[in-house]
Amino acid sequence: MFINRFYDVYESTLLPGFGGSVEGAKKIDINGDHHLTIYGNYSYSQDRQYRPEEFFGYDYDADGNQQPEASKYGTIDQTTMDVSHGGMLNIGYNYLDVLRMKYTKLYTNNAVKTTRVTDGIIGSNYDHLTFYNLNWEQRALNVDQISGDFDYKLFDMDSNFNFGLQHSTAEFYQPNNYQYIYITEGDRTFIDNTKSNHLANRVTSDDTLNALYLKNKHEIEIFNSDEYIEYGINISSKERVSRQKKYYLDKTNNLPVSDRELFSDIDTIYSNYVIPDYPYDYRLFQIATLFKAEDSFDGYIDETSPYISWMSRPGEDLEMVLGLRYVNLEQKIDQYKLDKSNPDFSKRNNVILVPQTLKIDDYFPSLSVKYKYDDKNIFDIAVSKTYIMPDMREFTEGEYFHPFDVATIVGNPELVNTIIYNFDLKYSYFFSESENVKLGLFYKYMDKPIEDVMKPSTSLPIYSFENTDSATLYGFEIDGRKNLDFINPKWSNYFISGNFSYNYSEVSLTEEQKEIFTSDTRDLQGL
Repeated sequence: MFINRFYDVYESTLLPGFGGSVEGAKKIDINGDHHLTIYGNYSYSQDRQYRPEEFFGYDYDADGNQQPEASKYGTIDQTTMDVSHGGMLNIGYNYLDVLRMKYTKLYTNNAVKTTRVTDGIIGSNYDHLTFYNLNWEQRALNVDQISGDFDYKLFDMDSNFNFGLQHSTAEFYQPNNYQYIYITEGDRTFIDNTKSNHLANRVTSDDTLNALYLKNKHEIEIFNSDEYIEYGINISSKERVSRQKKYYLDKTNNLPVSDRELFSDIDTIYSNYVIPDYPYDYRLFQIATLFKAEDSFDGYIDETSPYISWMSRPGEDLEMVLGLRYVNLEQKIDQYKLDKSNPDFSKRNNVILVPQTLKIDDYFPSLSVKYKYDDKNIFDIAVSKTYIMPDMREFTEGEYFHPFDVATIVGNPELVNTIIYNFDLKYSYFFSESENVKLGLFYKYMDKPIEDVMKPSTSLPIYSFENTDSATLYGFEIDGRKNLDFINPKWSNYFISGNFSYNYSEVSLTEEQKEIFTSDTRDLQGL
């Protein structure tokens, strides 16, 4: 706890947000052959929002039928203050438009303060509870990039070599997210100490990424002069160091004070019983730990991914791109755990590192075909194979608080990768070069999709992640862009655009999951 911090929640006027930015650019020519460009910007903004919500929970009878009336219900009042600032510096170099290089520096820092009050009938005991959550989190991104390309000839073929390097760090910091709970029984509202109350959660997560890409492109005429072949390799290494510590105030029997007597505001209670002047061992509340070794981990992702693609135009109105990517990727988690199986009982509370590994060693082909019927009508078709890996935190055994719900999230180290097969079909009609309407159909088949699930619990909800057997996702999308000059010629520089999409998904569970989860052949959850 922070002694000088105020924990009580009160109503206040929501102040307006504000922001501003500044930017500048400079171009320098040297002897007509060398060109240097410098660009930089900086921005700062503050935004405040208030969002009220209602929630409802329903019980089910023995036959699995939902009860008509909500048995759990209440309100969520949330106020957020978002403060962000950042800047970017670009330095570009061009030599005779043959060699081009660029250095980019990017820095962003975003902090969000959230006050959330959840009040209503909550939990399996249908208690009238009021949760107060005081959260603060900060994210910082620091990126350095160097990229470049140059033109050259190879066997009389126009060629281009492209390269890039990146070093970046991302820091996530929750210094002391705090939660306390009041319970209402009859006409009295007081601190509920029957469960772990007065929770303080501290999280740090630091990522470091080093990446390199190399790419070559050669113009190879087979049917038309603008055809080309492209090949390259992407190499990256990512490291994450994640630590989480949770504490709570444990109510002792040092003083003859019952819970029903703790009906004052939270700052008064803490002033009287948490930080008084008498010895710590005699206080009503004492600090206790709630975190486990599994709440911390070190993660590593190493990827090497060479690829090749060929763009061909066998006809004047037909364009085809054929690609193949090989992915060699390893995600490793060093999970901190207690050495519970040590034959020496005196060492079973020692913390050890247990590695968990997830790999991809596969080929991922793709094919896209574009047919230009005429200047106004164009058809596109694409098929590909892709993948999704679980997030590092999802792949651990750690527990952490749900960002919005009154619940806990638990990782699952048994997760595997999801393989996705994609099919897309699109028709485009162009009224002009800047006006169009497009209609697309899409279909995806997912092998072992990762879903958000709710684990069986006798108290507050516990969410986790599971691989179900398979899933399909399909639908359509329509979007368009129209100039407003048909209203008035003075509006020729204004456009209206819109997008609408509809998708339907269906998931199939394994035989074991059918006995645990709600239903088979339902909508996909998560992702």
